[in-house]
Order: sequence, then structure tokens, then C-alpha cells
Amino acid sequence: MRARERWDRLRPADRRALLAALVAVGLGTALTLIGSSPAHTLMLTALGIAGVLLWHRTGYAGDTVWPRLPAVRRDGNRRDVSDLGWSVLGRDGRVTATAARRVRHLTERRLAHHGIDDLADPDAATDVAGLLGPRAARTVHDLVTDGRLPTPTELDTWLTAFDRLDQTPTTPDRPDGGTPR
Repeated sequence: MRARERWDRLRPADRRALLAALVAVGLGTALTLIGSSPAHTLMLTALGIAGVLLWHRTGYAGDTVWPRLPAVRRDGNRRDVSDLGWSVLGRDGRVTATAARRVRHLTERRLAHHGIDDLADPDAATDVAGLLGPRAARTVHDLVTDGRLPTPTELDTWLTAFDRLDQTPTTPDRPDGGTPR
């Protein structure tokens, strides 16, 4: 059988790999002819042939496109808690407007139970300071009047004030003395 017939019977991928291996051997020969040391020539030629074999055997077909996984909606509040956790801090190191708006809404609802309906009312500032403490009241005031977003430390103080607020009786004229349940 002639060489040309054997060449034609090879698969196209095998032909490309054989051509690339021949090019690697040819480059090795060229390195020897221009005066490269035999050790370097042998190493680079072996590396070239190994690269060709790996390329041929792994069947590299270009860039791979990863399949998109379907978005699974899980039961429970796990996703909401995760979203809230990632949305609290902005790039500037302050609490994001979304998180501040949620905590402000929570503050308005909690303080409404204590008889404070408007956080922007200057007359209510002393009552807010009495319930939340001066630092948290200043943070609430700055957010409501100036729109200044709180820092993480101020948010922590604010949420700690909410914990204390749970321990404060809301209706002292209840038969049980207003103690939390």
C-alpha cells in the first residue's frame, strides 16, 4: 500500500495530529541545526509531541459552554435571609439604602406600639431617644431628616436598641404588668 493511500485512509483528526507532531519534530530538527544543545532540543521536541498527543487524545473542540443550572426556589426563609445578608453593606462601607429602609420601616412599626407615629417629628425625638438610646436615636434622626445612611456600627447599635425595646413593657396597665411573653 502506498503512503498516499494510507494517508487518505486516516481520519481527519488523526491527520491533523500527525501533521502537528511532524511540525514538532521539524522544529526540533531546526533547533539542532541552529546550534541548540541536544538536551534542550530533545526536551522541547518531547514537550511538543506530548502537547500534540494530549490535544489529540482529549478531543479539545474549543471553548466549553457550561450549562446553566435551573434556579431552584427553596422552601423557607433561607433565601430571604441570604439576600438580606448580602444586601446590607454597600461598596462604600455604609449600610445600603434598601437595608436602611427596611430597618426604618421596622422602627416605625415598633415605635408606633409605643405611641410614636412620626419619626421626623422634632417633638418625638426625646421619646425616641428615651426608647432607643441617644446613639440609635441620632442614627434614626440622621436617616429620616438628612437621608444619611448608617455605618455598620450604627446599625448594630440600632438593632441592639430593638432588642432592649423588646424588654420594655408596652402597656403597663395590662394585668400581667406588661412583661414580655
